[in-house]
Amino acid sequence: MIEILHTLLFFSLAIPVIIFGSYGLILLYYHRQQKKDGTGTDTAIQPLVSVVIATHDEEKVISKKIENVLASNYPSDKLELIFVDDSKDSTPQKIREYAQKYPNIHLIRFKERMGYSPSMIRGCQEANGEIIVLNDAGSFLDTEAIPNLISHFSDPKVGVVTGNDVLMNKNESGGKSEGLYLKFLDFQRTAETKMDSTFFIKGEATATRKNLISDIKNCGETFDSTVGLFVRQKGYKVVYDPNVKFYEYAPSTHNGLVKQKTIRAANLIKVLWRFKHLMFKPELGKYGSIILPMNFAMLIVTPVAIMLAFMILAIMPFFDLFLSSILWAAGGSIFLFILVIRRNLAITFLGLEYSLLKALYQTIFIKKTHDKIDKVASTRRC
Repeated sequence: MIEILHTLLFFSLAIPVIIFGSYGLILLYYHRQQKKDGTGTDTAIQPLVSVVIATHDEEKVISKKIENVLASNYPSDKLELIFVDDSKDSTPQKIREYAQKYPNIHLIRFKERMGYSPSMIRGCQEANGEIIVLNDAGSFLDTEAIPNLISHFSDPKVGVVTGNDVLMNKNESGGKSEGLYLKFLDFQRTAETKMDSTFFIKGEATATRKNLISDIKNCGETFDSTVGLFVRQKGYKVVYDPNVKFYEYAPSTHNGLVKQKTIRAANLIKVLWRFKHLMFKPELGKYGSIILPMNFAMLIVTPVAIMLAFMILAIMPFFDLFLSSILWAAGGSIFLFILVIRRNLAITFLGLEYSLLKALYQTIFIKKTHDKIDKVASTRRC
């Protein structure tokens, strides 16, 4: 029995180190590479663009949201706004008021709660634009976000472009933790783009070619992440551009941040599982051989391995008190050292792993759906 516990403990501790260490080195290598030739942008192209936004009870921010998109530095005659709404408050009335002033604003209204993905699918189906921009009511686009998104489509190999979130409450505890996480995510998405294509899609500012997603009829996961994988499997690149900026608030509290990350993690786990057949496909290049498997390992394998390690360490004193004492003392010392010199890093990592485990539990055991527009109140501010 003790030999089995030793073996399980070794592998459960080694797996996270190997996954994070190896992928970290790979990302570091590609992050330092220069941009490949032939992947430039052209700001001169100005196709018809449809901005699709799903709304649910957004009466406090919807006017500001509409004004924000209308202020974009993109020709108004080449821009249409499509709102897909299932609100119970005054959101649809406010959208209609703007639609009377601006003929390029359209409202699709549902009387029952549809959820994010069905709403976005319907909005994209009704869109007239050659390029569709996915956007969110609780975030605000930089005036140059849309032209920067569109410029990438001068490259016929590009199918999806996603952007960079800028937090407006970095001084709050939730904002500090989320800000640190976003630094790592920015590093990862930049390196993945240089390697092949990024996995992480931000639905607050993502653009895609309409003809590439017209055959998405339903989606049990989050629509934006599905779009990235759906388009990449067709042979098109998924690009991250840090110059495509959108502004939003992170949840102000730790509990709110955990809730938000759990929702996002659950949707990412579901979409990864749905598209697991793309892993190790030669025709998808490094995306299939490295990027997808590594993200699968980080989001699913690693948190399970860490949980298993803690479970083994919890029962280890009953079988090997000497070894367990050494491991607990060493692990505790390392954690306390990190907590003292990089407190925010330790809290961010633990919160992320906890959210992943919670998301796995909700997805596998209680079959919880995360497809509704499940917003954290503190991210909607006037």
